Amino acid sequence: MNLHWTVERLDEDEDADPGIALDCVLTIQGRIEVEGEKAGQLFVWYLTADKLDSRRAFAELWDLDGDICGVYEDISNPGHKKFREPLPRLLKDAPGLLVVDFIALRPAFRRKGLGLEILREVVRCCADHRIGALLLDARPLQRRPGGYDEFDEEIRELPWNDGEKDQDRLMHHCRGWGMQRLPRTRFMVCAPDVITGERAGAWPPAPIADDWDVEDEEDEEDDLPF
Repeated sequence: MNLHWTVERLDEDEDADPGIALDCVLTIQGRIEVEGEKAGQLFVWYLTADKLDSRRAFAELWDLDGDICGVYEDISNPGHKKFREPLPRLLKDAPGLLVVDFIALRPAFRRKGLGLEILREVVRCCADHRIGALLLDARPLQRRPGGYDEFDEEIRELPWNDGEKDQDRLMHHCRGWGMQRLPRTRFMVCAPDVITGERAGAWPPAPIADDWDVEDEEDEEDDLPF
């Protein structure tokens, strides 16, 4: 199993090295390959913020993208005045979140134990020393908005059972990986070290997209995810 990454930066602090920046938002997309076949894709957000004791922690970062704002709305209490789980306690000693928005596998590659293997590779490649918590959106793929590229129709053909029961089953499966539900949300949460003790060394996992020149793009064409 191989993952091929592309990375895009969303925050406006372009002068700060994202490897050391206190406030940073990246989108990280991956193409999943198994024995040379396209098996699926995944999407991850990387967020770090300073001053976790502040109610405004991450506030400017959440507003950079509508989907990221949706994460904020789900993990905060009604009225969005505080988080369901206080950030300093959730993130403990590291000020960053790695949010796995989805792992989409084509039906032929499901039920083969790839989910945990992929999540371990996500942590190994994308969770550096600043990530204190890993969030995983546990909504079933067929219950989500589309956007899974050329195999979108295959995802739509997955069984449409009761949505809440499907989500409960998926969350129960993730508990077997050591994750716990973030109360009253669609997210499972754990420390990255629960998934694997190996943190990202060469970070980010691919060049920032905006930093690529034409020659780089040509050289890396085979490694682009979609």
